[in-house]
Amino acid sequence: MTLLFTGAMVSCKKDLPVQDNTQETKKSATKMTGAKLAASEKIKLLKSGTLAAYYSRSYIREKTFYVEVANLAYNKQVFVYHKMSDGTWKEFPLAYMKQADNNAEVWGWELNYGVGTPAAQTFAAVGFSDEFVLKYIVNGQTFWDNNNGKNYNISSPYKTDGLFLQDGVNVSADTYKSYLLLSPSPNNHYVQVQADVRSLAYNKQVTLVYTTNAWRTVQYQSLNYASTYAYGGDNIFLNNSLQNFEKWTTGFYIPQGQGPISLQYAISYKVNGVEYWDNNYGRNYTIAIRTQ
Repeated sequence: MTLLFTGAMVSCKKDLPVQDNTQETKKSATKMTGAKLAASEKIKLLKSGTLAAYYSRSYIREKTFYVEVANLAYNKQVFVYHKMSDGTWKEFPLAYMKQADNNAEVWGWELNYGVGTPAAQTFAAVGFSDEFVLKYIVNGQTFWDNNNGKNYNISSPYKTDGLFLQDGVNVSADTYKSYLLLSPSPNNHYVQVQADVRSLAYNKQVTLVYTTNAWRTVQYQSLNYASTYAYGGDNIFLNNSLQNFEKWTTGFYIPQGQGPISLQYAISYKVNGVEYWDNNYGRNYTIAIRTQ
């Protein structure tokens, strides 16, 4: 049986191109390609992904949800209301992640519940089905996003990565899988960046625009379509481009002489003569740091 709630999902916007001749390029010249909340909207799914695969005698399972909500009060609760494998529905709380545009906030949940993870036992008996809606409680009111009455349905069969980007979101940095690996001397530091794009045409260009010195200089690195992509080192999964979404990736080394204790970046996506950007609502992304 389908669980339906009333709600609406509308509105989108394109990004502005970067002006490469200023030091403040990524800070002030671009905006995130995103599905901006309309005045009547209080909650909207931005992006969601699911991964269920088996590799090297181990099951890998992930769920990610990123949601934009209107900031109506400090105290609020945001949930994904998910259908489970036994047909029941269950609430899972989302956590505040960052500010968005127009006094909105992004809340999210990044779940790794594969074999050997702390969360694995929680979902051992009853796992996830494919269907979900979003719930927002604030000021004694409850708001829903149910994908215009259809609910969200992101399937994830064996060795399939299911991805969803809201209308208007044409490129989105995958911060969950992007990192800077600091290596001990004399090795180089390794950078891994992934991005999700909406396939608007076969020919496209996806570029990492980054700095290791607070934008005094800017560097560029092309991303490539990931027919397969890595998870946790040598685990490789197919990129099946479900629902016309694709994963793009790049990995490269930075000499230690550049001293990147931090790395800020944005993602450019050129297609059909139009350039879209994800620069984290004008704040840029700071890459996660890992150590060996």
